[in-house]
Formats: sequence, structure tokens, C-alpha cells
Amino acid sequence: MAMYKPVSSAVLALVAFASPALAQDWPARRALTMVVPFAAGGPVDTIGRILASGLSGTLGQQVIVENVGGAGGMTGASRAAKAAPDGYVFLLAGSATLAFIPTLYRKPFYDAVADFAPVALVADSARVLVTRKDLPPNTLSEFIAYAKANQAKMQQQSPAALGAYHKAEIEKWWPIIKAANIKAE
Repeated sequence: MAMYKPVSSAVLALVAFASPALAQDWPARRALTMVVPFAAGGPVDTIGRILASGLSGTLGQQVIVENVGGAGGMTGASRAAKAAPDGYVFLLAGSATLAFIPTLYRKPFYDAVADFAPVALVADSARVLVTRKDLPPNTLSEFIAYAKANQAKMQQQSPAALGAYHKAEIEKWWPIIKAANIKAE
């Protein structure tokens, strides 16, 4: 029992004389920055602005949307990854920035697994095959048959040419594009 007395006395002294850690207020009186890795005016920017408005109200702190477009979302994600890890800069990310870019590029500007931690799912969006209203097919099988018969007239489009999103869209629709032999642009 005498052997434990010096150890317990040392622990007691450390606790008694250690200055208490002061909790820091967060967020401090400075704005938060939500990095949106795409240009202003697009669907991700719209979601970001709606989210920023709600967060500002909930937190009682201004949330600024910073659009950092380029390289299919890689430039903005890199900006957020390199920000100070103090919680004042965060990324509105999706599958393009967290899954497609790390998969499609040999040397992305960031490590999606090491540089980011998921916080919440805030939105989900569907992708649909859309045609002009005056195009005859009404079903997918009719569309494929029409595309095969009219290969010279058919065109395909998706946003962000050569970006991760574009590559993923081509990959997703590739069976239809290949079946119809449509030139993907």
C-alpha cells in the first residue's frame, strides 16, 4: 500500500496544479466557408446555397458559398482538403469528387479517404435519359431501335466535358450508347 502512495500523490498534484483547459467557442465570430467544387449556377451550387442559408440560421453564423470550379470538381475539393483543419472550411462533395476522380485519375490533387470525413447526406439526384419531345421513341427499347436506325442523326451530351462527371455518365450510359452505336461527344 505504501508503494501506491507516491504515485497517487503525483497524480493528485498533477490534477490540482494543472491549469484547466478552457473550452473554445465554436464557431468563433468568423464566417464558415462551404466550398462548392463546381461553377455558380449549376445544381450543386443551388443545393449549396440552400444548405448554406439553412446552416446560417441554425448556427447563427454566416456560411459563405465559395465556388471553386475546375477539373471536374478536383480543384475545389483540393482547396477544401488543403484548408486549415479548424472546421471553418468544408466541402459540399458528391460522387464526382469523392469516388469518380480518385478512380479515374492517376494523381488526383487530394486523397478522398484521408482528407475528408463524411458528415451528412444532404441531397440525392436522379439521372434520366431525356430526348426531344418530337422524337418518336417512348421507351428505352424503342429508343435503342431508333438510334440504331438513325445513327448519323444521333448525338449524346453531358456536362463538364472530360470531367469526372462526364466520364461517369458515359460509363453509366455506355451499354445504351454502344447498343445504339451513338457517337458520344
